[in-house]
Amino acid sequence: MPIGLVTGALVLGLVAWLFRRPSLWPSARHCLILALLFLIPTALLGFMDWQHYYAGAWLFYIKIKLILAGVLLVLLSIGLIVTRKSEGNPIATLTVYSLSFFTVVALGYYGGQLVFGGWTPTAPKEFQIGARIFKGNCSGCHPHGGNIIATNLPLIIAPQLADFGTFLAYVRDPKMPNGSKGEMPDFPPTKISEQQARDLYQYIVTVLKTPKRE
Repeated sequence: MPIGLVTGALVLGLVAWLFRRPSLWPSARHCLILALLFLIPTALLGFMDWQHYYAGAWLFYIKIKLILAGVLLVLLSIGLIVTRKSEGNPIATLTVYSLSFFTVVALGYYGGQLVFGGWTPTAPKEFQIGARIFKGNCSGCHPHGGNIIATNLPLIIAPQLADFGTFLAYVRDPKMPNGSKGEMPDFPPTKISEQQARDLYQYIVTVLKTPKRE
């Protein structure tokens, strides 16, 4: 919603300025107001996704999105001040609209990178179930079989892949070598069943460790 509304504000503002349609300025401002209102629940839902899928891990893309969300909040607030008078400065107004637009584009880009940016090699038919499980649960933190939280500990050389039993125990209760809780969330049977964990393990050790691009 904020992305669409900010885009609408910019388009309406440009049309109002270029084609001298002053009646569109209030519509552009209304889009800005709605974008500000929707920013709060959008950020809340994003926070819930972060906690659910990434267990609150401070990933690079998460940090960038938080910064950009703060920037957008400031820009939208400035936009409301700049546009509070119908006879305000159109250049200043369009500048705020444009900066807000570029900010939401960046938010969309980094959100896409967070969800879809982890490249996974094409899997043979017998490993496609594991590939889907990996993409839905692991690729955000382990793109390319790496580890964006601890880059010196890539997934593809993890000792927990020694055998399926070791892997399953770690997935169920991931612990650091010293026994403390790490960044990785646990995956109980209600989230990944034993058979799904087996499919995931086979995909990692058979396909991901020796990828072949088409």
